[in-house]
Amino acid sequence: MSTENSAADVAGLTSRLADLLSDLCLTIEGKQPPQVQDETLARVARCLKSNAGAPFNSISLSEQECLQKTMKILKARGEVDGMDTAEHFYELYRKLLQMKLDPQVRHSLMGHLLSMADKQTANGGEAGLSARSDNLSQVLGNRTASSASLNSGASSHNGNGLSQRAAVDGGAGESYSYDPTQSTPGLGTKTLPNYVDLKAQQEFELQQEIVLNAIYSFTGVQGKYLKKDVVSGRFKLDPMHAEALALGEAGMLVRLSEMGYYYDRVTKFADASTGFNAMGCMGQALMSKLKEELSEFSGQVSLLHDEMNLYRKAQMNWNAGCGGEPSDEHKLTLFKLLAWSIKPLHRMQWLTKIADACQMKKGGELASTVYDMLDNGHSMVDKLVVDILTAICGPLVRMISKWMLEGGINDLHSEFFVESLNDVGADRLWHDKFRLRLPMLPKFVPMDLADKILKTGKCINFLREICEVQGLMKGRDELKKVMDTKVSQFFSYVPDTSWHAAVETCYQQTSKHVLDIMVGPHKLLDHLQGMRRYLLLGQGDFVSILIENMKDELERNGGDIYAHDLSSMLDAALRCTNAQYDDPDILNHLDIVVQPPYTGDKGWDIISLKYIVQGPLATMLEPTMPTYKLLFKPLWRMKHMEFVLSIKIWKEQMGNAKTLRPMNAEIGKASHRLNLFTSEIMHFIHQMQYYVLFEVIECNWVELQKKMQQATALDDILEAHEKFLQTIKVGCFVSNETDMEASLETVYENIICLESWQSNFYRECFQELEARQELAKEVEKSGKQGVYGLTSEMTLQRDQEKKIFAQKIETACHGLEVIASAYEKAVSSFLMALNSSNDPNLQLFGTRLDFNEYYKKRDTNLSKPLTFEHMRMSNVFSLNNRNSPSSRFVMHAPTTKE
Repeated sequence: MSTENSAADVAGLTSRLADLLSDLCLTIEGKQPPQVQDETLARVARCLKSNAGAPFNSISLSEQECLQKTMKILKARGEVDGMDTAEHFYELYRKLLQMKLDPQVRHSLMGHLLSMADKQTANGGEAGLSARSDNLSQVLGNRTASSASLNSGASSHNGNGLSQRAAVDGGAGESYSYDPTQSTPGLGTKTLPNYVDLKAQQEFELQQEIVLNAIYSFTGVQGKYLKKDVVSGRFKLDPMHAEALALGEAGMLVRLSEMGYYYDRVTKFADASTGFNAMGCMGQALMSKLKEELSEFSGQVSLLHDEMNLYRKAQMNWNAGCGGEPSDEHKLTLFKLLAWSIKPLHRMQWLTKIADACQMKKGGELASTVYDMLDNGHSMVDKLVVDILTAICGPLVRMISKWMLEGGINDLHSEFFVESLNDVGADRLWHDKFRLRLPMLPKFVPMDLADKILKTGKCINFLREICEVQGLMKGRDELKKVMDTKVSQFFSYVPDTSWHAAVETCYQQTSKHVLDIMVGPHKLLDHLQGMRRYLLLGQGDFVSILIENMKDELERNGGDIYAHDLSSMLDAALRCTNAQYDDPDILNHLDIVVQPPYTGDKGWDIISLKYIVQGPLATMLEPTMPTYKLLFKPLWRMKHMEFVLSIKIWKEQMGNAKTLRPMNAEIGKASHRLNLFTSEIMHFIHQMQYYVLFEVIECNWVELQKKMQQATALDDILEAHEKFLQTIKVGCFVSNETDMEASLETVYENIICLESWQSNFYRECFQELEARQELAKEVEKSGKQGVYGLTSEMTLQRDQEKKIFAQKIETACHGLEVIASAYEKAVSSFLMALNSSNDPNLQLFGTRLDFNEYYKKRDTNLSKPLTFEHMRMSNVFSLNNRNSPSSRFVMHAPTTKE
């Protein structure tokens, strides 16, 4: 009866421990809350303590011997049924060592588990008698399959199970021990525990745990000995467990944990939710590349885990006597990890450096930042930077290919260095619609290459939107393939790669297409020639006839002039000159414009010519129209002065010279001074016209024609045309040098004053001449009547009139000298401005105007050497002290006016 009771107690204890073992597996796996874990451990302790008199509690084997024996039994059993439960049991034991479990309770538990394994092997063929199986292999084999199967209790009966009858038949009251002389697993005589092996096993477990902590730290995972600092993010030793480490181990752990610090930094940057990463598509490409690097590094760490697990398994089998001693060659140590981590640590440090430098950057700025890290002297780092830069430039290269081949901009984050202004109309498409976004231009892209990229896309948009040409250029697919696949050549040091060749080919083909359309159907060169002839007054006969036809209108007040009256005069001038042989399409663009007049304006001030351009020509040439308008004004002004001098002043002098010859005694001095002064002015105006019309405009036009013939792209023509206009602006004195313009305008004002003075002078002269002729007629009449001589009253009146006329002539001569003095000072000021100019052509022109040093002898300022100090002081005085009494160029207004 006692034997049956003892067997029943053992069976009941076995059943309860089977349940506890299932809960314990869940506890070790961490699938229960902390309070449930403590409760499970307490239940195991109470169960074992309440059965202190059970046969397996009096086992004489040590805890380590129980472990070795159980693993050997499970290993042998696993070779039969294919269930590798030995490794699960060893992991269970390792985690039991880390849990708060009484060592005596753990020893009793290991003894009971050994008893279960031993009985299972001895009675492997018997069927179970209990509804609750205590098969250790079943419990351990299912612990990783499902936690629910453990909690619900294994209710299946296995042929290898241990039945209650087998437990009873095992013989109650027997003392379990391990007999090393046995050839089969089982219990035998008592023996002493092997404390040396136990200590070696504990040291092995400790070393493996330290190495495992180091491996975990590589990917930023905290462990028993390493914790993260909240502020810096670096790993530091845990004070609670650091005492178990040797000084060398602690130092190596801290050094190895540096890898995890950089790993966390790169992971933080690669996470888009942190807000510290790069922006835009290029930033996303950088984050994707960093994630690839992190994934590759995690794979390397996983290999370390696998290597460590393989060595632990081999060591476990050797301890159980199921295999040979593992080689130290495969054993991971802190020294080996240090040697392994040199290259990954260096790579991770550079990844961190790149990530830190790229924070909150995008587009070309991001690419330039990474590009600066090339050529650092390390081949591995150089390859890493090239790979990252290739990934970053991928979206940018695709934007470039889309822009150059299709004319489209797909730039949601404003990272492309070409931008489109939506508020600019189609008429400004070529010049203002598209422009370079310089902050987004990578530093490895030179300005000439960026300009070609900009112009290529601009040409495609111009052809599609303005010229309405929808056809694509040849070889587009091949060019796109080269540009999209050769990303690494984009930032090559030498621009002779296939990628650069594709860009150049695309640029040349597109530009040539636009050039052929503009020069061919739209006659761009003919229109440029037309603007030179008419707006720059290059067609001399046309200008002369036009002024002759409009001379009456030009002398009228501005408010009395109407544009429709001038249109017929323009048509007549075109029909009467060689302009009639020009292309009618060119002549149809020419028109005459009347500006709104101001008070005192004459026809000369408000009438101007205009060249009307439309369609694609307007897109190309409209920005230059204000320049042509600006240049037309001084040229028209010179024509005005020439008209005044030739038609009014000089022609009037020649016509009146013979008529007024009888009064030569009275007006001879004034007439002579007038003739000399007129010749001086005409020389000045003729030299001005020759210089501007021939040396400036005509010579530069010849250069422009040469460049237009050599042009391979439309921009070559437009750039040459723009340079032509800028050169003419300097030659026509339309620039920032206001001294020239002001002095020249003063000269023109004196010419107008001279014309007014001459009109008054000749009017007085003709009045006196008429009075003398009337007197002669009276004398002749009185002679016919027989009354000779003049009365005293008539003689007195005539003498009085002569005295008045003489006074008027003297006053007129003084007025002429005032005008001449003002003119001379204005010319001297103009010559000084020419000689002080930085343009050598203007300096030579100043020498020509004063070729006989006439003005130089009369103005001491012109005779001073033009050193840097004199040039600087002349500019200062002329700009700031124009009206100051101490100025070197004092402008004196005429004191009297006739």
